[in-house]
Amino acid sequence: MRRLGLALLMVLVVAGPAAAAEPSPKLVLALGDTSYLGEEAVAQAGAALRMELGEFGLDEYSLLILANVPLAAIPAGVREGLPDFLSKGGSLLLTGGPGAFGSGGYEAIASILPFGLRGGGDWRANPFKPVLLLESGHPIFAGVSFPTIGAFNDLNPRPGASELAQYQGGATATGAKFSSPLVAEAGVGSGAVVGVAFDLGAEIRGGWGAGPQFVRNIVKYLVDRSPLVPKPRKKP
Repeated sequence: MRRLGLALLMVLVVAGPAAAAEPSPKLVLALGDTSYLGEEAVAQAGAALRMELGEFGLDEYSLLILANVPLAAIPAGVREGLPDFLSKGGSLLLTGGPGAFGSGGYEAIASILPFGLRGGGDWRANPFKPVLLLESGHPIFAGVSFPTIGAFNDLNPRPGASELAQYQGGATATGAKFSSPLVAEAGVGSGAVVGVAFDLGAEIRGGWGAGPQFVRNIVKYLVDRSPLVPKPRKKP
């Protein structure tokens, strides 16, 4: 009997971890123009990429990417869950284009943006000028050189946010008092929000060689910052 008891104990010790719920990798949810976002960029951050919520709640995703997508096109569960997601430590990446920021109807979520909106219809073509890095040592800029930029969402700096890069051509909108920010970061709740005011997909498709590295840097930076992970699920 003693030998049988020891044998059963050994089985439980060996089988216990396998029978328990297995941890899942961190998750990234990307909505909108994800043409520039490959599985590799997300995998290098130790995460898995999904294009819809699926069986997971928003608070199980480490990073949410809204890529040149109008607010009205974002699923209601994601749109309405943004404040709670950020309060729990979720990370958010917003990238620009004709469907983003003021042009995408983001006024309703203005309180979580790392930029100040100048109004609707803020996607504009401007003279091509260099990108001025204001915090060149930030990890999202590691190994990245920028092309000249001529099209972007014309936004204002936001008090309390960190402006990381700006359009070197200065202010562009009629009556604007500030230079146009191109990359900014803000803390919202326990979460982090990074905004890129130009169209990442268009720039990379147009031949920006360092663009994929910039994407990898941002994804890793924001995934690493977030504590959110999928809830344990038992194996079937």
